Amino acid sequence: MTTALSLLRLLAVALCVMSAGVWAADSVVEKSKSTAAAAADIQKLVQQLGVQRDSMISEHEALAKQLKDATEVQKKAILEKMAAQKKAFEEATSALHKQIRDEQRRQRQNAAPGKR
Repeated sequence: MTTALSLLRLLAVALCVMSAGVWAADSVVEKSKSTAAAAADIQKLVQQLGVQRDSMISEHEALAKQLKDATEVQKKAILEKMAAQKKAFEEATSALHKQIRDEQRRQRQNAAPGKR
């Protein structure tokens, strides 16, 4: 009878350990899914940045070609347009960099919740 009780206790302990292991595995899977989603968000932001950069470069090149054949009055207008585009690009780039930093900060905080 003592062996049966010991065996029953051993099975109860094993069941508790297994259920804790399953719970831990579920939480790891959930964290990895959220990390993958956050990484995808950062990747989208980086792609947006690349698209904006390419767009700005092509617009700048078009204006530079116009600048070569322009009169003095037209050159002044084109240079002002180029300066405005540059400023808009820098602001957009700055905003995207801020979003990327914020997303990375959120990822670090979610990765180590006990180290705040």
